[in-house]
Amino acid sequence: MLPENAPVDILDLWLLEAALELPTPLQLLVSPDPAGSLNMRDDPRFSHEELCERLAGLAERDLIRIHEHPDGMEELFTPEAISQAILQPRPRSIQVYELTPSGGALWETQARPDWSRYVNAGEEPSVNDAPESWVIEALSLDIAEAEFRFHEELGDGNRPVPESKRGEALTPWNVTYWKTLPRGHRLHYTSVPQPPDPVRTAASHRREPWYTPVRL
Repeated sequence: MLPENAPVDILDLWLLEAALELPTPLQLLVSPDPAGSLNMRDDPRFSHEELCERLAGLAERDLIRIHEHPDGMEELFTPEAISQAILQPRPRSIQVYELTPSGGALWETQARPDWSRYVNAGEEPSVNDAPESWVIEALSLDIAEAEFRFHEELGDGNRPVPESKRGEALTPWNVTYWKTLPRGHRLHYTSVPQPPDPVRTAASHRREPWYTPVRL
């Protein structure tokens, strides 16, 4: 691992940030708009050769793991193998790269994330005609409740039902696939359809990043 204050190549850091929350399919890196596909601010415009070289270098340093999704055992380390996986993908196969614990720790030294501001909110699977089911994960109950109120005020097509809220303590809290904290909180709730209110949605408070994003 590099010393905490050691400089990190900005393009390598871009690749680490691109896999921050979920394993990243290699094909997204070569899409017509990789930055848009990965919800990144800037596009480093890698050549194919440079992309494969950089991914191989990160894998060799144990900062990322490149494998078949979800649990392929064979890992890719060389630029040639990575290039072949991108240019000649196997049928029904998705090759991804993901951060290792070392890669996540290196990203943290540069991005300085505030995990107390991180919120994971999304829809849970529902069966048949059951109400839409949602989950919020955050460091504390107060933060999860604040996120619930944000969705109440958002004005999209789903109205949260306050009476449906059910809390759950997480010890430990698996924040992302590579990051674990001693504790967290999960809030379950359901919603019912409502007419969207574009004015309210547009007026919703814009959130500041909870880490320092890469700027190329």
